[in-house]
Amino acid sequence: MKIKILVSGKIKETRYASKAKEYLKWISSQVSLDLVFLKDNDLKKLSDKQIHSLDPTYFSISLSEEGKGFSSKEFSNFIYSINKDLIFILGPPDGLSEKLKESTDFILSMSKFTLPHELAYLVLIEQIYRAMSIQNGSKYHRA
Repeated sequence: MKIKILVSGKIKETRYASKAKEYLKWISSQVSLDLVFLKDNDLKKLSDKQIHSLDPTYFSISLSEEGKGFSSKEFSNFIYSINKDLIFILGPPDGLSEKLKESTDFILSMSKFTLPHELAYLVLIEQIYRAMSIQNGSKYHRA
């Protein structure tokens, strides 16, 4: 499995970036991981870049509070049942464009809460690692 994560903007908060770096290291020891940071202050241009970055050979997942939510086990089963490489699109603080969400295969909600952009990034990466741990029978996921 390959995983690509498109992140809008930079992760400036060092606490989030530092913790995410740990999870990214653990994830990349098990799967091919590509992390892409896209920046553009013009939301339309950013959306166009995100759409242009979609690869039809990948199953595309946009993150939005109005998407479908899962428990960690359900999320793990979901991503492993797809049998395709995955691309996750994390939008800017103002969210993803409707055009982009309509262009993806699935819309995922990590929470009904609105999360700060950098926290959403960390939660996504942690949940990807947790999903892998669940599939591998690791003790990381204790529930």
